Amino acid sequence: DNNNNGVRRSKRTKFAPLAYWKNERLAYEAHDEEGTLGEAMGDMPVVAGAIQALPTPYKERKAVPPKKNKSKKRRGKKGANGDDDSYDDSTYAEREIEPFDTKKLRSKYDYIDDEKAVAWDESNEESVERKLVSYTEGRIMADLPMSKRGKRESKVVARASQAFNEPGHGPFPGWISGQLDRPPTGIKDAESVGLCSQVFNVASCQPKALEFALADPDESEAQFLPETAQRFLLSPGDMFCVPAGNMYRIENHSKTHDCKLFWTIIRPTPGDA
Repeated sequence: DNNNNGVRRSKRTKFAPLAYWKNERLAYEAHDEEGTLGEAMGDMPVVAGAIQALPTPYKERKAVPPKKNKSKKRRGKKGANGDDDSYDDSTYAEREIEPFDTKKLRSKYDYIDDEKAVAWDESNEESVERKLVSYTEGRIMADLPMSKRGKRESKVVARASQAFNEPGHGPFPGWISGQLDRPPTGIKDAESVGLCSQVFNVASCQPKALEFALADPDESEAQFLPETAQRFLLSPGDMFCVPAGNMYRIENHSKTHDCKLFWTIIRPTPGDA
């Protein structure tokens, strides 16, 4: 159409620029045109509106002052080669680091302090608000059950927490992830992973003090026997996995240092379960 000044104005619907990084997008629906125009448009969808992201909550976190590290060097017994087995606590202890000052970043972008955000759900083909972050202070650790142990085995149990639990849909497998802590001499008793597969990441421990043991798959009834188990000694940064149908056991041999792992369980797809 032309106005009095001879300028042609478009009737096309206009939207503010979409925040694609927040999964904002246009929504389409069937047109309601009739007659010649409807026949010309056929099955072509038309824009019905825009899917907007939810407002980003903001809650400034207060910086926690760092604690002084009062680690002392301990001396141990001399090894067979005559070397002193002394060690420095600071070598393995987690250091307190002052939180990063986020004021400049927050003045430029909106940062989410909640654990939820809008993400695309491929199984349902829609955007949904879901948990995408798990903060350390929000996870609750619980003692794992202890099975029957030998007289010489430690009676200290491991502690675990769950961060995410995603059910499987159609061709998409479900998965669970969380944290596993073992105090000094702590043990996670032998158990089978069933039809699931499990992956572990060693975050912290005394180097070579974390034992991962996998049962011999040729044992009858897939039982865990200490004399035939396959054993590994791990350090921070190492990873290990347990394929479906296997049994495993984890032990922290250190008498002075905790051990922290992060794990992920991959469930079989619903059709294969």
